[in-house]
Amino acid sequence: METAKLLRARRAIRTYTGQITPEQLTTLLAAGNAAPVGMGNYGDYRLVAIQDPDLLHQLSGNYDAPTEIIVAVHQPGRMEVLSAGVIVHNMVLCAEDLGLGANYNMASLPSLPAGVLPPGFEAVFGLTVGQTTATFTPREIPADRIPTTIIK
Repeated sequence: METAKLLRARRAIRTYTGQITPEQLTTLLAAGNAAPVGMGNYGDYRLVAIQDPDLLHQLSGNYDAPTEIIVAVHQPGRMEVLSAGVIVHNMVLCAEDLGLGANYNMASLPSLPAGVLPPGFEAVFGLTVGQTTATFTPREIPADRIPTTIIK
């Protein structure tokens, strides 16, 4: 899908019809790895893809998603949290391009059981993802939806 169209079609999906394929998961994780992070400190980040149904049922607020990808950070400060957001956004756009449903999800993070994340890492973003029957149709977005100032 053309990038401008993809951006106008993006929407939060909270209902899933099935599990993603291993190939789709690999593609999503590659999109996360393609994201820039502050100071290029990629070792400060971890992606944890959860597909275990028993573990997923322990997570609150994940819309019964068949996959949740957690972005965890070592010693998260402002720059690291913002970079984690960019990682997740890359994966959201990739999911939509693959025709998958996806949604940013921080609600489930406090319910992650101990031992899911590597020691010393804190979950800062979550992404629920799965198959969907939703359609992604570009919509008109007002150019002034976010008030903007241009300084020349």
